[in-house]
Amino acid sequence: MAWIRRLRGLLRKEELDRDFEEELQFHLSMRERRNVEQGMPHGEARRSARVRFGNPAVWLEQMREIDLMTFPQTVMQDLRFACRMLLRNAGFTALAVFALAVGIGLDTAAFTAYQAFFERTLDAHDPASMVNLALIKHTGETASSFSYADYETYRDHVRSFSGVIASSLPQYLTVSVRGGVVQQHNEGGSSLIGKLLLPQIGNSETAMTLVVSDNYFSVLGIAPLRGRTFGSGDKAELAASPSVLISENYWKKRFKSDPDILGKIVRLNGAAFTIIGVTPHNFVGTFIGAPDFWLPLPLEPLVHPGNNWLLEREKICCRLFARLAAGASAREAQAEMSLVADHARSLHNPGSDLAQPVSAMVWPGSPFPVPIGQLHELRISVLFVMAAVGMVLVVACANVASLQLARAASRQNELSMRLSLGASRSRLIRQLLTESALLGLIAGVFAFLFSWAFLQTAVVLIADAFPDQYGTFIFHVTPDLRIFSFVFLISIVAGVLFGLAPALESSRSAVASALKANAATAPIRSRHLRNFLIATQVAISAVLVIAGSTLIHSAIRALSMDTGYDDAHVIDLGLQFPESVEYTPDHKATLIRDLRTRLAAMPGVMDVTTARAPDDGEFRSAAVSLNGETPSSRNIKAYLYYTWIQPNYFHTLGIPMLLGQGLAAQAGQAEPSVVVSESAANQLWPGQNPVGRTLRLGTDIRFHSAGEPLPDGPAWRVIGVARDTRGVLLDGSDSAQIYLPLSDRYLQNYPILVRTRSDPAQLVSAIGPVMASVDPNLAARFSTLEQMLRGTEPFVASTLAAAIASTTGGLGLLLAAIGIYGTISYIVVLRTREVGIRVALGAKKRDILALILRESTRPVFAGLSAGVVLACGVAYLLRHVLYGIHTVDGISFGGVSILFVAVALLAALVPSQRALRVEPTVALRYE
Repeated sequence: MAWIRRLRGLLRKEELDRDFEEELQFHLSMRERRNVEQGMPHGEARRSARVRFGNPAVWLEQMREIDLMTFPQTVMQDLRFACRMLLRNAGFTALAVFALAVGIGLDTAAFTAYQAFFERTLDAHDPASMVNLALIKHTGETASSFSYADYETYRDHVRSFSGVIASSLPQYLTVSVRGGVVQQHNEGGSSLIGKLLLPQIGNSETAMTLVVSDNYFSVLGIAPLRGRTFGSGDKAELAASPSVLISENYWKKRFKSDPDILGKIVRLNGAAFTIIGVTPHNFVGTFIGAPDFWLPLPLEPLVHPGNNWLLEREKICCRLFARLAAGASAREAQAEMSLVADHARSLHNPGSDLAQPVSAMVWPGSPFPVPIGQLHELRISVLFVMAAVGMVLVVACANVASLQLARAASRQNELSMRLSLGASRSRLIRQLLTESALLGLIAGVFAFLFSWAFLQTAVVLIADAFPDQYGTFIFHVTPDLRIFSFVFLISIVAGVLFGLAPALESSRSAVASALKANAATAPIRSRHLRNFLIATQVAISAVLVIAGSTLIHSAIRALSMDTGYDDAHVIDLGLQFPESVEYTPDHKATLIRDLRTRLAAMPGVMDVTTARAPDDGEFRSAAVSLNGETPSSRNIKAYLYYTWIQPNYFHTLGIPMLLGQGLAAQAGQAEPSVVVSESAANQLWPGQNPVGRTLRLGTDIRFHSAGEPLPDGPAWRVIGVARDTRGVLLDGSDSAQIYLPLSDRYLQNYPILVRTRSDPAQLVSAIGPVMASVDPNLAARFSTLEQMLRGTEPFVASTLAAAIASTTGGLGLLLAAIGIYGTISYIVVLRTREVGIRVALGAKKRDILALILRESTRPVFAGLSAGVVLACGVAYLLRHVLYGIHTVDGISFGGVSILFVAVALLAALVPSQRALRVEPTVALRYE
């Protein structure tokens, strides 16, 4: 076969070369002999034969390609030559590797983070056989939580599963060990994450606990690091010897790896449990973090005595996961589970939502409650992030491509010489692409090492920033085959992407140019391509930088705008009561009144009230009708938010009354009274005085928690109008509020608000002893209202978006600045001979400088114009996370435009002035 003959030829290459040369010499001799026979002199016959025959070296290369496997050999030659060229131009190589490493590294970090978080499987033996279970309601909504009774039904009746497990959401239980109460270790409380998670004060330690079914560890196939796991015994057995497992992370952090941990008694919410085992290091099971304790579901009533959802089929409690039986597929399991679901819903109360028709959904095991594909907002966010980092890579590729093209102008002599010596254009293109691919691979190595080290460091910092009571943050970013493949592929693609156009254009220019071609005589096509690459960098970078600048400006405005209340000096105390039978609602109300009295007597306290703060985020809304009419579809005036407050609420928060008076003035009156905000008054009675008017509220189809007061029923009389306050929503729609009087019966369901005269941080440390004097078992999560506002979901999302956009935009700007400066500077230097000619012909230096600046900045202005137009579209897409600024933010758009123009002018000005200082006689000889 041909390929075997070629392999054999590699072993006798020198012999074949001699044969090829003899064959070529034979053909030349025959052509020369024929010319002589036709009457030519010997010298002319020899010359004519050589001219007609062509370059013997080219024929020799073609014969080798036919009879030898030359591709590996030529690849090695190309690689060796590429290495020499890159080492010869160390400055260009360093610049190109840096630019590509930034682009590839950013993409690698984003891909690794996405895979580690969103594509993570369950922490189990053979995770591929684990699946998530959910139900699709008749409305199309996905229900991922089940009642305990339904869990038992699926566990016992679906034969396609070898095991079904249940897990609750994380619960934060108070913890103490035998020998007294232990102080909470809260090293992360001073960090940003610790502040967002609301630090805790009081004399109780809190631990994150995951309540799981007793077969949890056996189905997952996880053995303990020490001790044993739960047995699948009956509830009576478990109740007789209550036990928990502790995570290795919490054991090491909290108990200093105490070797006698097994058998130790720990109290969770006052109930005693024996530690029987230690779970493996970083074990998260079906969650995204490692909890501190694992508690069996049948023992949940011990830590929540008032809950009886284990016995009630209508109360949902937990998510379900399963392991597929041997030979069973997810589709078969889903079909069987749908049949069992029909049976399970028949066991529910006929009027219950759980009795409605459903279908089962089974998908690969994941800690997320629904498939990632169904989280549309998350998908859009991920798409934006991936698009941003992808655009940075495009900027990097355009950057290096423009540098390559500019550098190629100085290599025209070399390329033309190689073509003259017999190299084909395709051979030249392959050599240039080899250099580009080698650059991409070198950059990929640096990018991989940097992104891996960066993510490892970030994970450690984030994990250390979490307070102890929130468990251990686990995020696996160890590279695997997919990461290696991604980096290799993206490096090769980047190399080809930035190298193909310069290679094609350089080879085309080399074919058409003379041996002395230079940048001054380069084809217009090359200049246009170079200008296009510069414009591309500027356009993409402008989009990234403008988006980042706009989001940063929005975040700054959001946090600096007037809230309408004193957010800096008001502390929000969310009380946590022990879950034992003696803490009845009346007892809790008594403790709260006692605590409020003592807090009000503390030095530095101005006032104390009980209510939800404007930035609490616990929205309640109702349909509003006027003139005492019961709300119905025909008379609803608006849907507004409402909140329950105590009479001194407005004084405590510093909210001024605009009309009428507050609730305190109406104390003791039988008629129900309310205060409305300025926005609510304008919506309900535009241009009129609302004081004295009546309204009714309806919450039939609106969300509310069980046991909270409802405003339905009475006709409320408006007695005052308060100034608008800024809540959580970025569009300000929650500023329209109706304030209702809160009864003392519901004090335990609402936080305490404390207004101080000075810095609240000075008061926080003194609140703990006051709480202990009221009840040593009390605990509370605290935060100023300013911190709460910064920790709300819309503002965190806005801040994160600003951070991501500004990071990618800053890197894009850096790369574009390097590319613009390097390319323009290099081209201006190559035009030194042209400058000398113009000076020699009498051109004024001022005119030459203006010409160079104009031509150099033209692609920058073109790219900037395109970037501004694209940035307007991006800003429109981001309008929902912008606060307090117009979609087209003049500061961001104008500032970025000036910045890019300044970079372009600086890049052209410095080398232009240097070229103008060169004597014309020297410039004319410049190469």
